[in-house]
Amino acid sequence: MSSQNKIGRVFGFARKYRRLIVAAVLLTMLLAGMAVVPPLITRALVDRVFTCGETDQFLFLGFLFLAVPILSQVLAIAQKTLSVMVSVNLINNLRLAIYRHLLYLSLRFFNRTSPGKVVNRLMEDTWAMQTVCGGPCLTVISDLIIATSATMATIAINWRLALALYAVIAVFVLNYRLRIKKIIRYSRLVRREDDLLNAGVQNRMGGDLAIKTFGTEAREHLAFHDQDVISLDYGYTRDVANNTFWMNVSLINALGTAAIYLLGCAMVLQGEMSYGDVMAFSGFAAQLLWPAVRFSQLVGQLQEAGVAAQRLFELLDEPCEITEKPDAVPCRRLKGQVDFEDVHFHYEPGVEVIKGIDLHVSPGQTVAFIGATGCGKSTLLNLIARFYDVTGGTLRLDGRDIRDYRLHDLRSQFGIVLQESHLFSTTIRENIAYGRINATEEEVVQAAKAAEIHDFIASLPKGYDTKVGEDGLALSVGQKQRINIARAICADPAIMIMDEATSSLDSDAEAAIQRAMTRVLANRTSFVVAHRLSTIKNADQIILLDHGVIVEQGTHDALMAIPNGRYHDLYTKHIGKGVLED
Repeated sequence: MSSQNKIGRVFGFARKYRRLIVAAVLLTMLLAGMAVVPPLITRALVDRVFTCGETDQFLFLGFLFLAVPILSQVLAIAQKTLSVMVSVNLINNLRLAIYRHLLYLSLRFFNRTSPGKVVNRLMEDTWAMQTVCGGPCLTVISDLIIATSATMATIAINWRLALALYAVIAVFVLNYRLRIKKIIRYSRLVRREDDLLNAGVQNRMGGDLAIKTFGTEAREHLAFHDQDVISLDYGYTRDVANNTFWMNVSLINALGTAAIYLLGCAMVLQGEMSYGDVMAFSGFAAQLLWPAVRFSQLVGQLQEAGVAAQRLFELLDEPCEITEKPDAVPCRRLKGQVDFEDVHFHYEPGVEVIKGIDLHVSPGQTVAFIGATGCGKSTLLNLIARFYDVTGGTLRLDGRDIRDYRLHDLRSQFGIVLQESHLFSTTIRENIAYGRINATEEEVVQAAKAAEIHDFIASLPKGYDTKVGEDGLALSVGQKQRINIARAICADPAIMIMDEATSSLDSDAEAAIQRAMTRVLANRTSFVVAHRLSTIKNADQIILLDHGVIVEQGTHDALMAIPNGRYHDLYTKHIGKGVLED
């Protein structure tokens, strides 16, 4: 992406604040115009008052000499306030747009992108952009105006001295050209390594139990150390390049200012300039050199912001695979009929996971998917909830292609409980009512009772107002899963999806939940992936999958009646264990 495109896209988020931007720019132009006045006042004081003795001008010029900086400071405060308002709102809009976009990305994106990488970009990169989107951008405008005025003024005072000044500026440009590529390169490398470092930390912190179980603390510390050293090395190289760049800038500025002043004084001795001209020229020279100094300071920030913008727009440009048709129809309460018609699906082109599935599910039926790991069970559930779109064939709900429905309406039809439970860092009540925010207290309690978790919640000092998560109650895996099940029940879905939902519960707890779920799932279509024979046996349809193909289908009794059938062999082999094994 070119620099112009990045700048255009960034400021596109500030369009609604264009009046504030215009006001800030006008103040900046006014401040730039006022910056020309002090050197002229200095020249008048030196040549007319102190040299020629026009003392009657002293009070007026003295008043201007004091008043201009005061007025400039007042206007500068107003200008900086406006610039901060613009930059904060601009970055806030950009961050909100990216976060909203992330919420609608498919599971495919999150399966290949670590949360640490996403968070690092969303927070750190937007902060890097905010440092330059306000005041520094206006400073560039101000410096351009001041530099233009100062250029014309120095030529008018003494063109030969002006040539010496421009030679100093050329050295600034040369220093910039020699250092900037290295700064850009290592800024990008630091950002990349920070992504990997954050992702690694998050991954290791999530696996703290495994680390402690196998006693690999030293190994994980070494892995973090090695990764951190790479990031630090890149950061060191970048900072050295930045510091060298800045030290060169300071040296050029100091030597250049001194050289211009001495050359001017030499011209005074030769009668080619007045001392007032030298003072004014030095003032205008500073207005040319200091913008170069400020620009040099801003270079690092600009490059950091450019890299950050590139990374943020990579997120924003990530395509949403699951989209809604312009003429999508509303979806109220579904009956729950589901039809797979020659459905094919692949995650990667050329490697099919689902291969021509045909399946009819009547409203209210319970369907159990069984088969070895990787046979396509969870993939079918993801297709039903439209987390992915089929790559061939048609999936219909209540006789209509699933892609014809409004996406939000469609997703509201499902209650989903996965093997890995997730609770938000809020109250138990809000967790249970997450999928149905207007649920009454009674409905929340009934859902908790159905999931066999009400008695535990009621025993807590704050009951349903107890917070869970990082700042609240630490729950067991089984307790978390029961609250997840209560959340799905409370949503009052037309279709229930349970992917190994009770695998983390003991047999007694699972049996209690199954008794409750028998009542809850009445008149609801449900899809279950489970290994427990008790769960599978009672299903209206049992679907045995193998490498994305249905190899056997029917009720428990029908499948057991097939001589030498694969389901018959599996059930007979594992009946004593109560659990099907892959």
